[in-house]
Amino acid sequence: MQLIESLVGAIARHSPAGAAWLQTEGSRFPQAFAAAGRTLGRDEISVEDCPIPWPRTGADEVGRAALVLGAVAVLPPDQHVTFVRDLLRRGEVRERHAVLRVLAGLPEPVRFLDLAIDAFRTNVQSVFEALACDNAYPARYFTSAQFAQLVIKALLTGAPVGRIHELSSRIDAELVRMVEAYASERRAAGRPVPEDAKLILQ
Repeated sequence: MQLIESLVGAIARHSPAGAAWLQTEGSRFPQAFAAAGRTLGRDEISVEDCPIPWPRTGADEVGRAALVLGAVAVLPPDQHVTFVRDLLRRGEVRERHAVLRVLAGLPEPVRFLDLAIDAFRTNVQSVFEALACDNAYPARYFTSAQFAQLVIKALLTGAPVGRIHELSSRIDAELVRMVEAYASERRAAGRPVPEDAKLILQ
């Protein structure tokens, strides 16, 4: 799979030993997924030539994403959603980052929409940003209303709205209305309107 190759290749450019470990241990998913942080580390690396947007992120998250793709590839299709749901519910923060970043690369990604919506509601900022920023999934699979709510939450929490994938192509009348209402409420309360609101209110 091209995406797995891109992710493992990024690890290899950073650490050939890490990539060798990933390819050797990938079949032992639970152990490898848990050990990726210790083995691969958190140094920031970039993934080039990916079929989905992938930001500079920790080597452990890149490796875990490759492990998730490999595990899903050998599971029966009717187990995919349950498998990913369990990872998101039970994983520690950086494990959840990895799963969310790779949602758009999973088979039939729309099946994971409910899981993405649940993640969108998180109170953990970095988990929200793993879904909202530099991630193709919301732009491709969120409805207009869901996407607008994502943008509003990004404004409310200070997440970088400019890093929402394909933001400009998803701006519609409803999103503009919601951001205008948000900005009006801020002004009425004597509070500043985030600069990122200008990305929608042009």
